[in-house]
Amino acid sequence: MTADKLYFAQHGIAVNKNDDPERPLSKDGISQTKAIAKQLRQLDIPISAIFHSDKLRAQQTANIFSSILNPASMSELEYLSPNSDPTLIDQSFTINNALYIGHLPNLEKIVSSLVTGDAESNIIKFQNSAIIGLEKNGSHYQVDCYLTPQLIRD
Repeated sequence: MTADKLYFAQHGIAVNKNDDPERPLSKDGISQTKAIAKQLRQLDIPISAIFHSDKLRAQQTANIFSSILNPASMSELEYLSPNSDPTLIDQSFTINNALYIGHLPNLEKIVSSLVTGDAESNIIKFQNSAIIGLEKNGSHYQVDCYLTPQLIRD
């Protein structure tokens, strides 16, 4: 069984690798992620669970979303790393309204595969902290929403 709605977000803007090899979120990354999470809350978009990669910037992004959206659970998922095989994550899509926080190019491939059946079709250009919502329609998903930091006014 697969979930009817899924959400995906690229981690927030991180500091340059030369400044810190762990690449924590930058001030802009923190503020943009908070703005997106607050907008999701205002829109009453329920997030039931959050999954993130093991990288610090994804963990910090997940923590921000979690603190604002209060999901039932949050955990690390190994298949959300930048170069993971996008087909390996399919078995985790059983939780409705789950948010998956990861990296490029993996997120682009996962979403493309879910929407078109082709991981290489590149249907969306992700942005840091942006979130895309997909809704199940038959054997594939359709884009239900796409919220970027540029669309939110302070």
